[in-house]
Formats: sequence, structure tokens, C-alpha cells
Amino acid sequence: MISANYFDHQRGGLYPIWLDLQGAFITLNGDGVNKHFPRQELQVDEVFMHAPCVLNFADGSHCEIHDAAHKQSLLAWLNHQPSQVQRWQKKWQAALLAIIVMGGMLLAAYDWGVPVLADSVAKRLPVSYERALGAELMTAIDRSFMEPSKLSDKKIAKAEQLLRRLRPKDARVPIHLEVRYAPKIGANAFALPGGTVVVTDQLIDLIVGYGGNELEGYLADELSGVLAHEIGHVQKNHAMRRLSRDAMITVIAGSLFGDFSSVATLAPTALLNREYSREMETEADTYAIERLKQLNISPSHLADTLEAMQKQHGTGAKIPAWLRATLNYSSTHPPTEQRIARMRAAAL
Repeated sequence: MISANYFDHQRGGLYPIWLDLQGAFITLNGDGVNKHFPRQELQVDEVFMHAPCVLNFADGSHCEIHDAAHKQSLLAWLNHQPSQVQRWQKKWQAALLAIIVMGGMLLAAYDWGVPVLADSVAKRLPVSYERALGAELMTAIDRSFMEPSKLSDKKIAKAEQLLRRLRPKDARVPIHLEVRYAPKIGANAFALPGGTVVVTDQLIDLIVGYGGNELEGYLADELSGVLAHEIGHVQKNHAMRRLSRDAMITVIAGSLFGDFSSVATLAPTALLNREYSREMETEADTYAIERLKQLNISPSHLADTLEAMQKQHGTGAKIPAWLRATLNYSSTHPPTEQRIARMRAAAL
């Protein structure tokens, strides 16, 4: 006799029972349970050393056997043969090899397969969807930590004028500027899906100083450099490409680990995302350098602004972690010193 816990497919609850192995049949006996099944209709789930043995019956019900000796008795009666995977599990060398091979396959898929597929998906998403998503993100950001701009209408109008000058005639989506007061993130700019470029009051104040200077001359060129960089993100569709890649990695990791709720906290995903961010930041820098030169603006002005931002962020406000994962200013940027050096070299 083998002790087991029986789970009926029609009624809820657990029923302690005894299994009686009788030749070609098995009998289930317990409180309110009295059933018989032929041996050929029984199925056993994959057996793990310390897990209960799950025996499935033809009517959809099943039972679990926890006692190690009883598990062995049942498997012997069923003449159960372990699968190749189960046999490999008992050999640590084979298990280690399988983990290495699987890891290599996942890295290869991430490096080559996911970017190509995700970028293809992002390219096919309707602009209307992208703009709707951008509008929702802008609303969420305003609600969380941004306030209406405190700058003069004249400065905001000048910033909008600079954006219109930089905006390409063949813009992928309509590009417009939003200026916000954001003490929590300090001097920053970022691009949202759908063509929204956000600049903070603090960035404009950093450029013009706090003495009432206007956005004219080289000061206008410094802001133009930042705007050109963000327009590069829009033109290259970086926001949707990044979201598509992250979503695809989330689905893959959730499928592998069976827990979508914890996927966002997986360290490997965060580590691998760094390469994509660097790739996109370099693309945006390249676009900015080329666009500024077309308008006879030296890329050194963008380098000057980056240096000023780097100094302020070294001791000032930081972007919240959840925003770093979505927006463009992030710890996953290429080293700022390298970016500055590249822009100064391009200005020569």
C-alpha cells in the first residue's frame, strides 16, 4: 500500500488515500474515494529527486506521492524509465555543459536576433500608436515630478524657434518642444515616442546663466546642440526601438523563468541593455554633429553643454531609476569624456 494525496478534477480539496497496486490495475481507497484504473492508462510527470511524484489518471484527476520509498515502489511497478534529461541531471558535467550551451544560445539571440526582430517591429508600428504612447508618457511625467515652466515666454519662444530651425524637412514624425520646470532631475533633455522633445528650465538656465541672459549667439548654439541630439533620437526611432527590445527580452525571460512579475529586476537584462543604449547614444551624437554642421553650428557648443551638465550632475539632482530605464539620459550613456572629445574633434 502506498500513501498519497488525491486531487479530484471536479471537486476542490485534498484527499488522503492509499494506492493498492494489483497486477495490471491500481485501486484508490480513501474517504469518499474508491476508483480503479488500468496500469496502461497511468502517466507520471517528470520525476525530480526531492519533489513529490505526480501520478495522472485518465479522468483528469491526479495524486501526489511524497514518501521516497513509496515513490520508488510505484515507479518500479510502472516499470518507469527515466528520460534522457533526467539521466543527464544526475551528471553534473552534462548539466554544466547544458547550462553553458544554453547561455551561449541566449547571448547570441540577444546580440543578433532580438535587435533585428525588435527593430523590425518598431519600424512597422503606426505613427499614431507611437504618438499616443508619447502623450501618455508625457502625462505621467508631468504628474510625477514636472511642473509648468517658470521661464519667460520670450525664452520659451526662442527655444521653440531653435527647434524649428533644426527640425529636418523629412522628419519621421512631427517634432515639437515641451519646456518644464523639473528640480528633481535638474538640467536635462530627453525625447519621447512620437516626436516630443522635453527640455527642463534648469538646462536653459545652466546655458544662459542666472543673470537674465537671453538665448542668443553662442548660447543659442549650445541649446541647439542639445536639441539636435534629441532630434537624432527621434529620427532614429530610438524610443520605440528601445521599448520593443525591452519588451521582447521581458517576454523571453518570463517564458524561461516563469515569472513575468520579477523580470524587470533581472540583473542580466539590465546589464545587456547598456550596449543598446550606448549604440543609440552614439547614433544620436552622429546625427547631431552632421545636422549642426549643415547649419554652420560648431559641434563644440554641444561639447560645452555636456561638460556643464556633467559638472552639475556630479553633485546635483539625479534622474529617478524608473525614468533612466525609459528616457535618454542614463548611466548607460557612453562615457561623457569620449563624447565630448569626439565633438571637439568634429569641430576642427
